[in-house]
Amino acid sequence: MNAMMRAAMLAVTVASAGTAHAAPLTLEEAIRQSVAHSPQGQVSAARVEVLQAARAAADTKPDPTIDGTVENIGTNGFNQVQVDATYNQRVERGNKRQARIELAEGDIGVAQAEALIQRLDLAQQVQELYVEVQSAALDLELAKSRVEIARKLQVEVKRRVDDARDPLFAGTRARTQLAEAMVDLELAEHALDAAKARLALLTGSDAAAISVITAGFLEPQPPEVALDEFASIDLALYEARSLRADANIRLQDANARTDPTVFGGPRVFGTGDVALVAGVSLPLANRALNRANRDRAAAEKRQVEAELAVERFQRRREIGLAAERVEEARHEADAIRTKVIPGAEQTLREVRAGYNRGGFTFLDVSTAQSALHDARVRMVDALSEYHRAKADLDRLTGRFADLVGGN
Repeated sequence: MNAMMRAAMLAVTVASAGTAHAAPLTLEEAIRQSVAHSPQGQVSAARVEVLQAARAAADTKPDPTIDGTVENIGTNGFNQVQVDATYNQRVERGNKRQARIELAEGDIGVAQAEALIQRLDLAQQVQELYVEVQSAALDLELAKSRVEIARKLQVEVKRRVDDARDPLFAGTRARTQLAEAMVDLELAEHALDAAKARLALLTGSDAAAISVITAGFLEPQPPEVALDEFASIDLALYEARSLRADANIRLQDANARTDPTVFGGPRVFGTGDVALVAGVSLPLANRALNRANRDRAAAEKRQVEAELAVERFQRRREIGLAAERVEEARHEADAIRTKVIPGAEQTLREVRAGYNRGGFTFLDVSTAQSALHDARVRMVDALSEYHRAKADLDRLTGRFADLVGGN
């Protein structure tokens, strides 16, 4: 059974590639094409550019101002007029510029983490559709095998009916069974085309030209996840938010220090004399407002830490459940392949041999044939469930983080 199924799957790949005149599409390449084809990348890039511009704006000193005043305009003419022009510059204290820069960089880190998660979600969708195509290809091979067996059985039944060894209704039932198998074959072909079309929508390729790699689909492997040492890739978003919250706290601490403004410039009198005016102003601190802003930033930090703890707990649980699903489906598929299918194949061979010798009825052969087909279908279903669960596990563990771009 194993050799037959592997050969059938290889035939699907070769035939599809020959029809489309293109190399089979690997899962990794499908993910790359989908990420490149998705407009979400442009949105994420534009958002990062906006935040980088905000970071550049944060890395600037306060704008200077120029003030001009005219005083002492009275009834005695312009002899006592005073014209002042001053250049004013606010001097930041408390390392405010660096704190603003760190906060802007925190926003960039959050945006990049969110973009990575969006790309990983897209990779999971592609992986699920890729598995759907693989499963549909295997279902098609099972449908072809069923038609082949039904056609051989129909020939055998016709021979026995012609020899008056079986009643006429046996031939009718054999032809009906063949017709049902051919209908299922048409449906399997349509299902494969539909699965390819859905995959093509994400990859931006031609559905008719898609052929997938099926090697390895029939060989599920045990999941390898060390829960005690593993951190979900989604936690990077909360870690980025935590870093931003730290930067916001430092900014509020820096804002607690008031900034003096120094100024200087000429003073021109109506008599033509010129003097120099210089000085400094220091605003009074609003300690209550500064304390409130600092408390708010600290509360946001605690909220992020609490959300991180909840996310870490939930992700650990979800990863464990996904790993269990993978192992359960793998065990079911292996059990059916090694224990059920060989017995069903042997039963069909023995029943057909006995039927040819006149020892069994057509119903016995039909039942044995249906049992084998059902066992194969169940194995394919178990394999499909394994790969779907594997897609969930790969998403939770961030398997394709490097592939979709982690920067």
